[in-house]
Amino acid sequence: MEVGDSREVDRHSSKMERLLIDRGLQHLLTASPLVIWEIISDASRNIISLMKSDPYKHLQHSLDIWHKAKKLTTSLSDIAKKPGCRGQLQWIRPIVNHFWWCCSTCKGSVERLLKRWMGILYHINNKHVWAGGRCRHSEEHEAECSNWLQRYTVVFKNLRMLVTNRDWCGSIKFYTNCRQTWAVENFFSHTLLHYCPKQKSYGYDAYHIRNMLAVMDHNNHLERMPLVGQDGEVYAKGHVSRRTKQWVAYEEKAPKDFKYIPELMAACMRATYGVTETKFRKSRKSISLDSIAKNLSGETNPGSRILLVKMQSRKKTGPAAKESC
Repeated sequence: MEVGDSREVDRHSSKMERLLIDRGLQHLLTASPLVIWEIISDASRNIISLMKSDPYKHLQHSLDIWHKAKKLTTSLSDIAKKPGCRGQLQWIRPIVNHFWWCCSTCKGSVERLLKRWMGILYHINNKHVWAGGRCRHSEEHEAECSNWLQRYTVVFKNLRMLVTNRDWCGSIKFYTNCRQTWAVENFFSHTLLHYCPKQKSYGYDAYHIRNMLAVMDHNNHLERMPLVGQDGEVYAKGHVSRRTKQWVAYEEKAPKDFKYIPELMAACMRATYGVTETKFRKSRKSISLDSIAKNLSGETNPGSRILLVKMQSRKKTGPAAKESC
């Protein structure tokens, strides 16, 4: 495992992201036995520009479709807030589902993906067969829908501008393989943040060790089954989406057992028992980073009391505050 530090790149987080991805890809391409042909990431401009340069041009670069679908949901919700467009609220979920379907069935073809994506403009207008294409749903689905949008309405015109947007259609080539990064997102939000909360700061070695503990936690609980009640049914949590105003549900996982902890504690005891404190030192990487700067600010801490005195409180104190009250 390798952990980066923003002090390596003059404390610029965007440069840190590019540096670590470059290191990881170099390791995978030169030192790893794995054969890499595709890289999946979020829609970061740094990553996109890196993948366009040597020696990564030959790799297929895909973006996370979940983030794209979330952006689509936000854009549709913004349109629904405009005057005369509230009728689009009930179409948000079907349009997003249609985008997922287009990406999952295009078989890597940008042309097929764009063609099927544009078909939503006919479907919402209650036209299911048109020149060069048709809807793939059943006839029963047509009978169930009654809230069709007319082409002359404001809501349809706004929706057409979104569907045919140049930037949206130009970036759609990254979603032809319908890839997701949910596993990494799940590790970061549900495991890593419990070991390395953003509200606290850590030294390089401490942060490295906490990342290792988070990885062990994640890997040992990777195959957790859903929590099942006495009736044999899976526990589920439901809540209303703020954007779409519709209900969604998620399965609840069984509690973690942490069976690996006793073995880990025993291994730590065997490695440290009888060893004097002087034997434990900072890693070479930590010493190297301290030589650049002792902390992320690049300046020495003047002391908490001095900083507290310099702070300008928003609340009035003293006799003036009592008089104003």
